[in-house]
Amino acid sequence: MDDLKNLQNALYSIKPSDLTYEEWLNVGMALKDEGLSVNLWDDWSRSDSRYEYGVCANKWRSFSGSGVGVGTIFHYAEAYGDWSRGRDLDWDDGIYESDYYHEVLDTEKKPDEQPWEMTLRYIETMYQPDEPVNFVVNSEFQEKRGKWTPIGNGAVRKAKDIIKDLKKYKDLEYAFGTINAEAGAWIRHNPSTGSRDENVVRFDHVLVESDNLSIEEQKKLLINLKLPISALIESGGKSVHALVKVQAKDAQEYDQRAKFLFDYLSKHSFVVDSANKNPARLSRLPGAMRDGNLQKLLATTIGCASWDEWIDHINGVDDDLPEIKSARDMFDNPTPEPPAIIEGVLRKGAKMICTGDSKSGKTCLLTNLAICIAEGWDWLDHKCMQGKVLYINMEVMQSDFEIRYRSVYKAYEKPATEQGKNNFEYWNLRGKAETLEKLAPKIIRRCRSKDYLAIIVDPIYKVQGGDENSAEAIGKFCALFDKIAEETGASMIYVHHHAKGASGTKKAMDRGSGSGVFSRDADAIIDFSGLVLDSNAKELLRVLVNTEDEPIPLRMEMVLRSFRSPAPVNMFFEFPLHVIDTTGLLESAAIEGSGEANRMQSPNNQRSDADKKGIVDECFDAVVKPDGTAKLADMYNSPVCNVGRDTFKRYVLKFPEDYVLKDGVVRKL
Repeated sequence: MDDLKNLQNALYSIKPSDLTYEEWLNVGMALKDEGLSVNLWDDWSRSDSRYEYGVCANKWRSFSGSGVGVGTIFHYAEAYGDWSRGRDLDWDDGIYESDYYHEVLDTEKKPDEQPWEMTLRYIETMYQPDEPVNFVVNSEFQEKRGKWTPIGNGAVRKAKDIIKDLKKYKDLEYAFGTINAEAGAWIRHNPSTGSRDENVVRFDHVLVESDNLSIEEQKKLLINLKLPISALIESGGKSVHALVKVQAKDAQEYDQRAKFLFDYLSKHSFVVDSANKNPARLSRLPGAMRDGNLQKLLATTIGCASWDEWIDHINGVDDDLPEIKSARDMFDNPTPEPPAIIEGVLRKGAKMICTGDSKSGKTCLLTNLAICIAEGWDWLDHKCMQGKVLYINMEVMQSDFEIRYRSVYKAYEKPATEQGKNNFEYWNLRGKAETLEKLAPKIIRRCRSKDYLAIIVDPIYKVQGGDENSAEAIGKFCALFDKIAEETGASMIYVHHHAKGASGTKKAMDRGSGSGVFSRDADAIIDFSGLVLDSNAKELLRVLVNTEDEPIPLRMEMVLRSFRSPAPVNMFFEFPLHVIDTTGLLESAAIEGSGEANRMQSPNNQRSDADKKGIVDECFDAVVKPDGTAKLADMYNSPVCNVGRDTFKRYVLKFPEDYVLKDGVVRKL
């Protein structure tokens, strides 16, 4: 403490205006090197006419291993100030932020303050003279909880009457009644005529306390964050009560500001009991005794002067945004490229959305993907990194999900390995789904230490909430996936459905329902669209795949950000697998809803097989080469071809006994 006071005396003997810009920076570097708060540098700098709000904080973040120590400050103090050196600080001397925090509190502490004086100072700080003060002194001991708790709705007195009695009698009990010295006493920190939230007269303060940190850690954090604290109280137990000024105009604004405050504190490892957000919440009455401990008033009116000033402070100084970098960083310190968990498709920590209609087998596809990651197998000809994966199922019954899981192994004709079983985890939330805003913290809490490669959410409409057509709402929704990915290190993979209407008239990234933000936000889009075949092609496909059930023909399109987007891939879905088409039959198929598909399904499309073959024969003869082959493109571009490209290709494939199509070249048998 003496070392800190010596340094502070030296610092404040220097006028910032007497220093050059470089010397001023050196002071900041020295303070940071010694582990002190930016607030000390900022407060000292304010006396300079050159001072600009937020500059100190921005410069502070850029300081790293400067090598400038506190000796520089003592040197400037002797050169520019009226300070004389007492004891030099040794290089090994430590100055800790906690010393500074204690110093802040010491300035507020009254040396010989009596308990009633603490109470008086508290009442004068927290209430206007004519405002009602609700307090509770009656209590009971709860055996199950092992603690004293308040009982009843409490009593109400005007603040000026309490102040008068405290000054006259210098004793709490004349103002509040008999207090149980084992239990302590309680007071509502907002003016209130009763115990309910609707009894609150002025929505001015929120109670902040946390049992997950020590008292010293609580003090340190609360002061360091520069919260607009009207009163800081040791509860006489294991917590500190900070009454934070939110200055809300009504209950609705109070709730909004309380939520913002609690979320902010949570990001700084200060977890607040959510019950504290109630405006009629009881806090500890300073000056009362509790089981041998004084409910002590530590400080009044510290930190920022108002809620608005604090918001300005955190926006200018303590945001979560990354630092601005120069292009040099890209050459000298390039960001390591995350590994691909799906080769050529998705990197670790990125986001992927899978879109399709209800018959495209999206859940089976992603169950297959999850198993391939868990086992380290190939997925649709893409190699997967082996590792842990979590599947969050919110749609199908658990028994059905388990059937699909086992069916994939059966279809692969491979046994599940012990490593694969351990790597695959699922969380069944069918019937328990809630909005992603509420679910995200729970996912993060459960997954932060699991080291998952991927987290799959199926489907997102179950957790979406809000208007899916609102770009703003969906932007915030997608940002939560970013948050989960950032906190867990996992790739986020989620399932979405196609919009109603014709998929064939839209690009792959526009087929998902709702705002285009859904697809454009993701790093990878995997879209599955149904295909239309004519009756002959359907029958041939059924024969070729040797199945009694008609397989569902699909076209998979990928739109990728980190990799080159591949050409569309035709496949068919046969529960539980998607199998890439090797027959070539699907090449002539049309996406459902497209103009070509509509023509194929039209009742007017009555051209006979003989007519179709005649068209192929005529086009082949028009462009055939001496080697007996013809390019497919030359055939449908010939003057004698009177049908569309896709239709003509379908005609060629319709007659495999007469024509073979391979790599765009047609050979007549």
